[in-house]
This record gives sequence, C-alpha cells and structure tokens, in this order.
Amino acid sequence: MKLVRRILARNRLRTARRALSTEPSPATYAALAKEYAQLGMMREVRQVCEEGLVAFPRNAQLVSLGERARHLEREARMVELKRALSDAPRPALWMEMCEILLDSGLLARAEETATRWCETAGSVDSRLMLARVRLERFLADRGRDQGLRVLETLDAVLGEAPGDMRAWRLRMQFMTQIGAWREARRCAAQLLQLAPGDPVLEARFRTLDTLADEAPSVEKALLEVERTGELADERKGEHRAENLGSVRPLLRSLASEPDVHSALYVRGSTVLVQGPRGATAERMARAVKSILTASRASGRRLGLGQIGQIQLDGDFGTLTIAPGEMDAGALWTKGPLDPAREASLLGLAGMTGSRPEASA
Repeated sequence: MKLVRRILARNRLRTARRALSTEPSPATYAALAKEYAQLGMMREVRQVCEEGLVAFPRNAQLVSLGERARHLEREARMVELKRALSDAPRPALWMEMCEILLDSGLLARAEETATRWCETAGSVDSRLMLARVRLERFLADRGRDQGLRVLETLDAVLGEAPGDMRAWRLRMQFMTQIGAWREARRCAAQLLQLAPGDPVLEARFRTLDTLADEAPSVEKALLEVERTGELADERKGEHRAENLGSVRPLLRSLASEPDVHSALYVRGSTVLVQGPRGATAERMARAVKSILTASRASGRRLGLGQIGQIQLDGDFGTLTIAPGEMDAGALWTKGPLDPAREASLLGLAGMTGSRPEASA
C-alpha cells in the first residue's frame, strides 16, 4: 500500500508541475507546493512559493505556505542540531542553532543556548553570539537593563579580542540605534584604524561626525529609549527630514542616467525605488532584499563579518549592492559600475538617521 500511495503521489506531483508550466497562476503554484508538502519535501515547497511570489507578489496563500514550510524546516533542523550537540558539540553547530532560534524570533531560547555555548567553550565567537542575541532582546523590549547587558557582553569580547571588527561593528550598531552618536563615532574611528581607507566606514564616520556634537551619553540614551520605547531612527525630527532630503534626490539623479535601469535604497523592511514602477518595482525590491538577507546571513555563518559589496553580472547588465550596517544601496546598470557611481552607492550604504517612507 505504501508503494501504491507513493506512486500516486508522484503522479499527482507530475500533473501539478505540468499544470503550472501550462498556466502559471497563484492557484497552480499553490497546488504544486501542496503536493511537495504531501511528500514532506519542505525545501521544494519553499522554493516553489518563493518563485510564485516573484511572479505574484504578496499572494496570501503563497506567503502562508512558504512561511509554514520554513517553520517546519527550522523545527526539523533544530531537532537534528539538538541531537548533534548532545553527542559531539562543536562551534559550527552552536552557531547554527543560535542563528535558527534568532531567525525564528525565539530570543529567550537563543540567549539560553548562547549562554550554554559560552559556559562550554568560553570562546570569542560564543560571547559575540551572546552579544548579538542580547542586542536582539534589547531591540524587542527596549529596556535599559537589557541594553547594559549588551554592553557588558561586548566589553568582555573586546577585552579578550580588542581588534575584533565584528564586535566593534556590533557596538557601533547598538550605539547608532540608541542615538549615542559620539560613542558610535568612536567605534567607527576604531574600525577605520583596523581597516584604513574602507569607503563604507569613511562614509559612516562622516555621517556620525555631523551628529556627535549634541549627542547624549550612553546612559542618557538608554534611559530615553526606555522612556519612549523608540530607537533613535524611529524618532521624528530633524535627522529624519535630513535623511529623506538627501536620499530621494540622489536616487532620482542616479536613476535618470541613460545607462541606469534602477536605483534603490534599503533600510529594514522599507525600500525606496527609482526607475521601474508598480509590480516591476516590487519585484526588484523583493529581489534586492532577498540577496541582502542571504548575503548577510552567509557572512555571519561563515564568520566573514560585514559584506562589503555584492555584484551580479549577466546579459541583464550589472546589479551592484552595497550593504551598510543599517542601510544599503543598489544600482542596476547596463554595464560595469564606474567609480563615480560606486562612490554614490557607498554613500547610500553609509546613510544613518530615520526610516524613509515607503515609495516605489
């Protein structure tokens, strides 16, 4: 009977593939995804949903099926990792478990796992992961005590490895998010000593330098976040207007060039797009965000730190993405990127301030 059911399932899968090939639609994508789900092939379910969402953005059924498949994939992998950590723990397994828990939003379990890793290994990587998890918990609850735990953990990392750029970048991110611009500038200066001439860091330092004069102390910045429940980039004010006033004209100027297909600015879940419109702009924004997310995740898992630049070349032209700590810029051009446009792109990646309004 099992063999018969397997044969029938394969036949239904073949039929669903043909239906999708003949008439692509949200319904045929969903039907194929469900057939894969019946066979327990969750990676294929996720891939079909992602492909469908490129063609039919924001389709509720495909979003739901894709999220469910990702959840089941993560759950299955966590079971495997838990068993492996019990039998023969090693850093790569601890790191992957913490990453999955972070991606799943299970912050308390992620902190518990990172703490156990620290107690077991006491390595720089384990303490750095604990700092990352505690930063995510701080961003979730905005409490002063949680923020102090982030600083305590980062101080421990830098005390053991004062030249670790990952720790300095994480500290700069934390200081930027709470609005302690003077301390963030100090972190940027330290990073420039470790990586002199880095154009992204130089752009970040210049931006932070303009904000540092009237910046509050770290303690006051943490108290303000706890009081208002808002991070520095969520507060309305002059920095928000300044950032919007500088991003939009630069995007329009870049997109107006005859050999530029589109220019994008990415911050969190928000993307400003100049060039294409409507569904094309949405697909472009989704694709760039997907590449950024995957690249940053790969960089973390491989211990590469911050990705400096991503470039894709082909018959379509050249897509260049410059990921910053909090912002990113992207340009789709007909040919290779010239130095002047590369400098503009790095400037976009070094923007700080508030979250831009959505646009397409």
